Amino acid sequence: MRIQLLFYLLVPLGASAQNSVREQIDKERSDVKSFLDSKMYDKARSFIRKDSTYYVGYLLEGGYLFFRANDELGFYKAIVPLQKALDKIESDYDPILRIRTNNYALYNANYRYQSDYGLITYFLDRCYQNVEDQNKAMEVLKHVRDRDFQVEINMDSYNTMAWLYHRNRVFTSRNFSFLKNSVQENVAAANRCLDSALRKIQNDFPVNNGLYDPRFLNRQYLSTFHYKAMIYDYLFNIDSANYYYNALIQNEAYSSNNYANFKLAIGELGQADRYFKQAEERERNVEKTTKEYFYSRGSLAIYRGHPEKADTLLSRVLQEQGSTPGYGWHCIGLARAQHYEGLTAESQQTANKAARFQELHIGTTWGQEQYNLAVASLNYINQLQFKKEYWFEHNEWYFWFNPMNWYRWVKYTLEIRHHKMVLASLIAENPEREQVIYSLFSPENLITFDEVLSATEGFGNEYFIDFYKNRLNSDKRPKLKKYFRYVLGKLYLAEGKEKEAATYFEQVVFDPERGDPFQTLLMARAYEGLAQVSHGMKEKSYVLQLYKIYPQIIPFTDLTMQFRLETTPANEMEEQIIDQLGETRIEFTKDENVPAVRITFTPRDQAMEIHYSIQFGRKVKEGTLRIDEEDRKDAGRLLAYRFFEIQKTKIGEEPRAAAQQIKNPSEKPV
Repeated sequence: MRIQLLFYLLVPLGASAQNSVREQIDKERSDVKSFLDSKMYDKARSFIRKDSTYYVGYLLEGGYLFFRANDELGFYKAIVPLQKALDKIESDYDPILRIRTNNYALYNANYRYQSDYGLITYFLDRCYQNVEDQNKAMEVLKHVRDRDFQVEINMDSYNTMAWLYHRNRVFTSRNFSFLKNSVQENVAAANRCLDSALRKIQNDFPVNNGLYDPRFLNRQYLSTFHYKAMIYDYLFNIDSANYYYNALIQNEAYSSNNYANFKLAIGELGQADRYFKQAEERERNVEKTTKEYFYSRGSLAIYRGHPEKADTLLSRVLQEQGSTPGYGWHCIGLARAQHYEGLTAESQQTANKAARFQELHIGTTWGQEQYNLAVASLNYINQLQFKKEYWFEHNEWYFWFNPMNWYRWVKYTLEIRHHKMVLASLIAENPEREQVIYSLFSPENLITFDEVLSATEGFGNEYFIDFYKNRLNSDKRPKLKKYFRYVLGKLYLAEGKEKEAATYFEQVVFDPERGDPFQTLLMARAYEGLAQVSHGMKEKSYVLQLYKIYPQIIPFTDLTMQFRLETTPANEMEEQIIDQLGETRIEFTKDENVPAVRITFTPRDQAMEIHYSIQFGRKVKEGTLRIDEEDRKDAGRLLAYRFFEIQKTKIGEEPRAAAQQIKNPSEKPV
């Protein structure tokens, strides 16, 4: 019986071996080792011409196109040959694909077909995911699952099913038929898939024991642990997430990027930065996936008080990658860095690029919903900042006598209200807003705590006071308590309760971890809050503390910074520049306790160089502003920004926010 069964199963293989054309194709195939090889496509097409019924040519063509796809069209092109390859290998070799045996000779004879099947389904499933056809992606996974491989070579059906549930958790069965009807149900379905993956490993052990190295069989669990850790991280089940991450780390099987996201979500920002850098160093994936670590490192640089470093990093990444998947996310990250640098017009221009770009969210749980929210958030905070910077630049006593300023007031009010409503509607429609957005830090929250507060401001302070008080008492992430206290301070300030607000702000600035450089933005915001509830010398002291750690923020607040000017203009032009400098929202005083400013003017052909130095205590900041002839009318305003380390080069009309491309996730091309 055993010999007869072996003979029956090998008949298709024997028939294939007798086919001289397929034999020749198999031989030539070994000459091209990589799907990245430029010869692969020509080889694939020649194989199809030789035998259009054989799956191999379509597999090679589809794999070649898969690795070169940069957009939806590219992945759709890859789908066509891959789907043909799947149909043909199942038609010709289905009995072989269903073999389960502990016999090495029999298993080895059919290994190649099972391996090729894994490649085909991996590429095809990824293509369907990348074009957001999640129903088709799930169908492919069910093809793999239903063949019950003893080892799923190149493929991972149950784990990838879990990924699909988790990645698309905010949708329902109306979007994709396999989904449940709430975020909680979808996450639970993902967890059940992972439990099925663990059971399958256990059930397959008897047939694999002795066939595979025990170390390999044990490492199969690690793939499922990877997804378990990710889901428990999302749920803020810190103990369970730590358990799985520790197992992955001990076996050197962890994703640096995922572990960094976990550290970020629990408020260990320094560790998060370390592992995001490690993720870049360990990156070996030749697929065009979203590089989350660049975006996240940009946000961490902003938290550290160095938005210029985030700008440098993301500008380099954008220049190197071009318009490939991830371009839109990196534009958003760069726009955020420019916003905190005080370069509002540049920030809006970059945000507009992101709004117009049709991003593919490849190899990430980041989806179009988070993308739309991040762009809308930037549009809103930039509109707020445009208004603040205009008020900073024009602090003349006769401000309200100028009709143009009334027009500006109306314009800014309407723009701000419009973008606030857009942002508020996106948050209101988000089914995981409490889990992801209001929690401030989450693996899926892709805007800063600053932006969360701006978005929710004015929508029920009492509700949010209760919400964050509850977080303060129940949240299992101790390092985030200080952020909840800051938010409570802002909410009480909005309610006009300055005493309560001051109490929470003081708890932040006197927190034991106040020396952590990654808390710089938080500390700066707390000093801003304390300055707003203080008066006289106390207010000036808090403004100075803010200036020392995050000067770029001050021009876009309602606070006024004091300097001591130690420069005497030598001619009419220099006097005009100093006068314009005095018309900005800067207060010049003779107080010996405020930073001293010295300015020198040097003509350079048709231009002028203004050298400035700012000294407070032993610390000196200095720089040179070059003013071309056509910009001299704004020289004083540009110089004022330099006092706050803002490298603005133009004073002018700000760009309008671009309309966003909001894509239906279940939409298919015609």
